[in-house]
Amino acid sequence: MEESAGDHGNAGQGGRKEEINDPKETHVGPSDTSYLSEQKHSGDSWSDGRLAHQRDDKEDRGPRMTKNFLQKLCKKHKLYITPALNDTLYLHYKGFGRIENLEEYTGLRCLWLECNGIRKIENLEAQTELRCLFLQVNLLCKVENLEPLQKLDALNVSNNYIKTIENLSCLPVLNTLQMAHNHLETVEDAQHLKECLKLCVLDLSHNKLSDPEILSILESMPDLRVLNLMGNPVTRNIPNYRRTVTVRLKHLTYLDDRPVFPKD
Repeated sequence: MEESAGDHGNAGQGGRKEEINDPKETHVGPSDTSYLSEQKHSGDSWSDGRLAHQRDDKEDRGPRMTKNFLQKLCKKHKLYITPALNDTLYLHYKGFGRIENLEEYTGLRCLWLECNGIRKIENLEAQTELRCLFLQVNLLCKVENLEPLQKLDALNVSNNYIKTIENLSCLPVLNTLQMAHNHLETVEDAQHLKECLKLCVLDLSHNKLSDPEILSILESMPDLRVLNLMGNPVTRNIPNYRRTVTVRLKHLTYLDDRPVFPKD
């Protein structure tokens, strides 16, 4: 509450009252104690719809990315008060559940959103100048709604719940993709990489990829130079793993945890 609402120390009585009564700035709802008590007394008779409704209510009580909060954050970090003048915005470790109210921040080149509770990539239509988007450690299940980001160079969606690589071919200059610690399993889950012709750095470490056929997809990526497959079963399923990968992907300069040397 203190961080979301900002510093009220110098605000007048009217200013404090307005902020307290603003439903977007406060997160009023049933307390965790009453929620658990109500759930305990009602037992298994609650329907799935009712439980889902309660979960939504609990999510709504979380911090919101309001315009007022964004202005206070810019002031705190000594950024520009005029939203469009900022090229970087630090919104990590805030507990946000949604991306919202960024319409005026049209000059952003780097957006830090990691370590929140974001469930969907959305509301980035105004960020046409964005180069770097950091969304690692959130609750994403899908890569989507990136079409406006035509200048995006680096995307980090590691430590999420993504099962399929998709909707990236709309990014013509995407150079770096970090998708470690997700839920990729099959060759089909990574098939979309064939359409990402400009990718140079690819981190797929610590997924569940097991089929050696993944190399046929990686071979079709002409600019691929840095690859990380550590933590996937496929590294054990490819005979002479390091030698095989470096021979088939002739342009690699870095594989997993170390550079590719001539002897490789």
